[in-house]
Amino acid sequence: MRCEKIRDLIDALWTGELPAAIREHVATCQACESYWRDARLVQAGLHALAEEPVPEVSLGFATRLVRRLGESAAETAQEEFFVRAGRRFVYATLMLTLALLLALVLPATGPVRGPATADLVMAEPEIATARTDRLVGVYLSDIPDVAPAGQNERDQKGQQ
Repeated sequence: MRCEKIRDLIDALWTGELPAAIREHVATCQACESYWRDARLVQAGLHALAEEPVPEVSLGFATRLVRRLGESAAETAQEEFFVRAGRRFVYATLMLTLALLLALVLPATGPVRGPATADLVMAEPEIATARTDRLVGVYLSDIPDVAPAGQNERDQKGQQ
């Protein structure tokens, strides 16, 4: 037989004598023998406890019991409060630390953060058009310092 089956049978035969097949296995298997010895010790302890007289309840026992249960409930509530508050504090600290680390680690530009406005303004090349502005009525060809070379002749041909 397997040891698990033997142990189940020992538990089932709590009181009484073991059958011959089980005794034979217990005699050859050291683990089952230890289990049988422990079961007999537990059984002997329970018998000794049953023989002792039941102690009488002292005066005020119920009152003391109810008071202690109430105190332990209040202490438990306080402990739970501090545990919850402590967890929230730890979570908040972790979130702030994570945000600070991300702010320090991430680059100032890139896909996460766009370039600053000042960087965009400074990076754009300044382009001046040399064409004439006919809506305003002022032609660049009329201003010799602004018109590029050769522009005056083209504008004059375009006006004719």
